[in-house]
Amino acid sequence: MGNLIRGQSKNDNAQGVRMVTPNHLGFDTQHHQQYMSNCIKTTKYNILTFLPKNLFEQFHRFANLYFIFIVGINFVPQLQAFGKEIAMIPVVFVLLVTAIKDAYEDYRRYESDKRVNNCKCKIYDRQTSEYKQTQWQKIHVGDLVHLSCNEFIPADILLIKSSDPMGICYIETANIDGESNLKQREAVHWNNEPTQEFTPSSFKYNIECELPNPEIYHFHGALVDPTGHKILMNKTNLVLRGCVLRNTDFVQGIVLYAGHETKALMNNQGPRYKRSAVERQINKDVIWCVVILVFMCLFGAMGSGIWLDHFKDISKVIYIAFADADRYNPEYQGFLVFWTYIIILQVMIPLPLYVSIELVKLGQAYFMSNDQEMYDEASNRRMECRALNINEELGQVQYIFSDKTGTLTENKMVFKKCTIGGTDYPNPDDVDETMQHEIQLNSDLVIPNAALHSEVSRMSLHSLNSVQLNVSYQSKRIHEFFLLMAICNTVFVSPHSHLAELYKSNGNFSTNNTHASNGNITIKNNNKKKKNDKNNRDHADSDISQSGSTIGIMPNRVSNISENDTHLEVPYNVLDESYISESSMLSVKTLKTRYEAESPDELALVYAACSYGCRLLKRSMNTIQVWIPAEGEVDLNLLNVLPFDSDRKRMSVIVQDPLSGEIILYCKGADSAILNNLSIQFKDSIANTRIITETMNNITEYAIDGLRTLCMAKRVLTQQEYERWSERVISAEETQNETLLYQCYCDIETDLELLGATGIEDKLQDGVPETIAKLRAAGICVWILTGDKQETAVNIAYSCRLFTQDQEVITLNANNKEAAEELLHLHLEQQRRDSGLPQVLIHNPNMIRKTSKYKKKQSLQRNLALVIDGKTLAFVMDEKLKKKFLDLAYMCQSVVCCRATPGQKSEVVKLVRDKLKKLTLAIGDGANDVAMIQTANIGVGIVGQEGMQAVMSSDFAIARFRFLERLLLVHGHWCYDRLARMTLYMFYKNSAFVFLLFWFQLFNGFSGTTMMDQYYLILYTSLFTSLPPVILGIFDRDIPAYLLLSQPQLYKQGRESQMYLPHSFWVNIADALYQSLVIFFVPYMAYADSDANVWEFGTTITSSAVVIAILHLGIETKSWTWVHWVSAIFSLISFIAFALAFNAICVTCSGNGFVPYWVMEHTIVTSVHWFTVVLTCVVALTPRLLHRTTFKGMTGLVEDFCQSNADELPTPHCTV
Repeated sequence: MGNLIRGQSKNDNAQGVRMVTPNHLGFDTQHHQQYMSNCIKTTKYNILTFLPKNLFEQFHRFANLYFIFIVGINFVPQLQAFGKEIAMIPVVFVLLVTAIKDAYEDYRRYESDKRVNNCKCKIYDRQTSEYKQTQWQKIHVGDLVHLSCNEFIPADILLIKSSDPMGICYIETANIDGESNLKQREAVHWNNEPTQEFTPSSFKYNIECELPNPEIYHFHGALVDPTGHKILMNKTNLVLRGCVLRNTDFVQGIVLYAGHETKALMNNQGPRYKRSAVERQINKDVIWCVVILVFMCLFGAMGSGIWLDHFKDISKVIYIAFADADRYNPEYQGFLVFWTYIIILQVMIPLPLYVSIELVKLGQAYFMSNDQEMYDEASNRRMECRALNINEELGQVQYIFSDKTGTLTENKMVFKKCTIGGTDYPNPDDVDETMQHEIQLNSDLVIPNAALHSEVSRMSLHSLNSVQLNVSYQSKRIHEFFLLMAICNTVFVSPHSHLAELYKSNGNFSTNNTHASNGNITIKNNNKKKKNDKNNRDHADSDISQSGSTIGIMPNRVSNISENDTHLEVPYNVLDESYISESSMLSVKTLKTRYEAESPDELALVYAACSYGCRLLKRSMNTIQVWIPAEGEVDLNLLNVLPFDSDRKRMSVIVQDPLSGEIILYCKGADSAILNNLSIQFKDSIANTRIITETMNNITEYAIDGLRTLCMAKRVLTQQEYERWSERVISAEETQNETLLYQCYCDIETDLELLGATGIEDKLQDGVPETIAKLRAAGICVWILTGDKQETAVNIAYSCRLFTQDQEVITLNANNKEAAEELLHLHLEQQRRDSGLPQVLIHNPNMIRKTSKYKKKQSLQRNLALVIDGKTLAFVMDEKLKKKFLDLAYMCQSVVCCRATPGQKSEVVKLVRDKLKKLTLAIGDGANDVAMIQTANIGVGIVGQEGMQAVMSSDFAIARFRFLERLLLVHGHWCYDRLARMTLYMFYKNSAFVFLLFWFQLFNGFSGTTMMDQYYLILYTSLFTSLPPVILGIFDRDIPAYLLLSQPQLYKQGRESQMYLPHSFWVNIADALYQSLVIFFVPYMAYADSDANVWEFGTTITSSAVVIAILHLGIETKSWTWVHWVSAIFSLISFIAFALAFNAICVTCSGNGFVPYWVMEHTIVTSVHWFTVVLTCVVALTPRLLHRTTFKGMTGLVEDFCQSNADELPTPHCTV
């Protein structure tokens, strides 16, 4: 299989290092064959192994093994109750259908593998010294590969050359992590002159890298030259199989990992299997079926032995053929009859149930995926079912755990305000009429703060220099603040070579020979040769800068761009957007570039800096080029990038000032990660103390307003400090010591000077408050697990109606474990006093629910909300405090966990799932939500701005949070209700038929004979009554969609598992027992004094059983459609047609002495047959019908509700 991780290649050593020698150097031709080739094979079978392997897999299912065992004992001569060939038909049919399905799926995998393996790319041939087109499957480790723009990457390749002079290339990683934004990669710097033409013969390095592993964000290695000198490599030098080369003419590289050793294929774990609660209950009930079957077989065997023991003269037992006298032994005969009964009563174990469930879940998934009410036009995505075996659990959810950013909110960031030096700078809300008109034309506009914009416009290298005394401290802070926003990120500028294509949807560019007005800018034509390109570029950028103070209006039409155009009029507002609606936007310097970032937060900050005139122009491995308003283009030496991680909660860049040579660390991160690392000298200053206090107050205000906050800080490093630190970092990178590297980052990110903080708005998605209100009304507890600040999370909780004004909010904030324990004890005691419950019940949530006194006060006691921060959460996750925390959280309708790490999110979900035994659903949109999505019973991924990691790890995927309402309240309810009723019906149907055979044994000396033909026994479950329950499971609706949405309390039926309780199985078995008595004994009494033979008697019983089974399902059906009618009529007609045809043409078809010829034709023309069938149906189904009419259940209550509230209910409009 493709998701299997292969063993270690021959040339990989035990120290965890792989040595790769480039194949073009002319070493042993067999060298590359020591590694895995690039040919992939995801198929499970071949022609020779298909039959044995597929059968082996199918025999892992208990039901298949059971029925194969039944077929096996049919071949024992003494036990042939039926013809052995006929008994094989159901099992062979199920095995054959499954085998055909598996073969088809495997053939599709084979065709897919074939297409991929036959793709071609250019591989260097050392014999001809040129690149040749070669199939992917013939690529080997060590091959030199040449890739062109828009070409898929065939293996994991180390970049050694790029068409870009700086060695940069851009790749799209959507096939790896689902993220659509481009990533920047760089060629390893092995050549001092990267701009010169690359020749393979000049590359004479061996490559030392780590063994194949699935870590797509991790890679370490080194180039080793003949002298042993090493050049370090990292993840930015590796491009992965499945990515696409973009915006780069070509790259060249060496294959390091091929085929199934590539990171992409090692991450292909295939679909995860989860077992639902209903499925587990079905398995328990199947065991009870086995117990009932064994009991009947033992009873029959004992009856047979006792019956034979009454005969004194063995010659009188003439109706039982024995081979010899020894077999008259009652004990031995009882033993044989036991196994005969196993064969006769085998359908007590419902083999078709498993097939029917698979078909039903497949049909349910199809209609859910095609529900137009869950289609998002903006992203062009439908709801996606990624796990087909837990559909019904959508209707049983008790707890929902939701991420905040990107799940409840849009994750489309808008820069709203900032605080610098303790001074708040909000974006203006009131604008003049002209500006209001412009905002109406382009709602994405963000108007900069005028005072702040004026100050930034004076920004220059001199103002950034810390030794300049003629610039105020506040001005320096402002200038450094915006420089930090522009450069402290992983955003890079990607060239865009097709300018006209960007505006296809808005029309074409217009060109004229006049300069732009009203804030529009003019970009000169670059096709004409200029003597001084630098001056022309400066002039163009100067125009941009001058127009930056005014925001222009988007023209409605733009005409085509031709090579002869001398001027290009572009609206400034296209360049100056601070509102980030996507992860890829046009840069402000030129429309031939665009910004790419992995985080919408970073883009929001970069575009905010752009709107104030400080623009990121270019980024390379060693340089950052920015546009400074009063300076122009400036190249900063980029010394180090300290990437963000969830432990440090910050990121930094270290740059060198080109004017003063100062080495400066710029850092941004969470307020807790920055404020706790300020230098003592900075905090001791009175003026700085005021700045810290005012900044913290502003951050709190931002959080209360629901804004996301980031703190900005700096540190000036001496040359000696930096060199010592750099040596430690290089040592950690060479030894690949992640712990040491982390410590190095933490050590340098201390003694900071606070610059300020930003407030970014992340708006709620449409429909979120209404959805959460409906989910809470349905009785579902909703928790928010987020990494945001407590104030922000609480504000969002109120905005989305998770918290209400009449709720009592309990807040748990503790600095140590003892304080956390004391808080828990205090609040638990308070709730005990308020509720009047004994203390023992407070500490036992399961007993609370059973207490009538609690139920009377439940609405009061449960009207609580809990807020806990990440530090306190770490304390209460201690084994001693878990139970107390759970006791308190159980009493609350809503819980918000702030500052939670991905691991803590997963731990909270697991705690509720395992300790409270509740069915949990986790929903999120980012990589930090994957852990809790995989931990929950149901994982739902949202297609958001943070990539597809959450979706790829989920069981169900939706485009918007509001779709969760329909997914649970409508489809979840339907899926659970349908599957529960269908499963119970299948148990009833098979049990009733088996009991009929058992009653006949009371009248035939427990001989194991039957009163009906063996074909009826086989086709009853596989044909005559198989289709209607499948149709019910897919199409039936007990309650219409619009009512389920308007009355969420109806979800209680599934949340409390009312449709399939442990006793539901026995209720249906009792009904089957009663109906079987009626079906058998009514015909028995009707034919008591007649001359009808046993075959006519058996045909009448079979007819009654089929009709009653179909009518019984009709009583259980809640919404009749033409599909239901067709399935019921087809089942009835198929039985009658088969019986008539079989009895007309088969004379000796049966193997048990039964002569079926003309039995059906004779029986149906008699009045006693029809009278018996009608009477049997009436008597057998009356209790079921009375139960449905007397005890209306959910459907009856809904009907009464509809009648009493007909005027208030919405008009039906939802269809699936």
